[in-house]
Amino acid sequence: MFRDVTFAFRDRAAIVTGVASPSGIGRAVLDGLARAGAAVAGCDVDARALADVARAYPDGFFAEVDVRDPGQVEAFVAEAVRRFGDVHFLVNNAGIAPFGALADLPVETFAATFDVNVRGQFLFARAFARGVRRLPAGDRAVVNISSISAHKSGELKAHYAASKAAVGSLTKGMALEFSRLGIRVNAVEPGTIDTAIVAGQPGIQRLVDAARADPGLPVNRLGTGSDIVGATLFLLSDAASYITGAAILVDGGEMAGSLLDPAAAA
Repeated sequence: MFRDVTFAFRDRAAIVTGVASPSGIGRAVLDGLARAGAAVAGCDVDARALADVARAYPDGFFAEVDVRDPGQVEAFVAEAVRRFGDVHFLVNNAGIAPFGALADLPVETFAATFDVNVRGQFLFARAFARGVRRLPAGDRAVVNISSISAHKSGELKAHYAASKAAVGSLTKGMALEFSRLGIRVNAVEPGTIDTAIVAGQPGIQRLVDAARADPGLPVNRLGTGSDIVGATLFLLSDAASYITGAAILVDGGEMAGSLLDPAAAA
């Protein structure tokens, strides 16, 4: 269930990537921005699901975009700037998580993970910076959606974790260079979020099903896309005007440590 936010983004416009999945982080963030008054633009590779999003926001701008393609990315950002007159925010959310054991992982899968998760964020941030640097100075910000996996790896997802660690480093570099353009850049690092990204991956689905039954977290449930909205909107807002190059964990306390077994604690 969406939790209402108090941020006000009237007269501002935002781009969110990877917005098609109804249970995804991108859709939740897009909804949060729109509820806070922002004009919204979104993209995805799932054209059919994206059409549903576009129908929900007839005043927005939505298009099928492969985040790995520089031409598509540049054209999308340019059109968003043209339609809205300015774009103030970018949320780099699009990502993939094709889990698999490294010993058997196809090179193409490894490359695709970095192409979408890292190259895609670079291309969109670059296009955003290019698109707004000719406009009058304003409050502008980028939030890169990273992951708790930037800090720890795991079986079947070492390549995914490596890509998210790269996002962390890229975020810091963007924060330094884009500061000259008046753009703040930060990251949000979700923990285990119950989204459709696990669909069709039986080994991971089994682990998620077990986590649903017993999350074992200080906040004793799995996260949802709406749990990421507050941190993202905060980092975009004027309340975070002195924050750049930072990352906020939104993980239900997972990185804080592990809880004792309930029986042992009794």
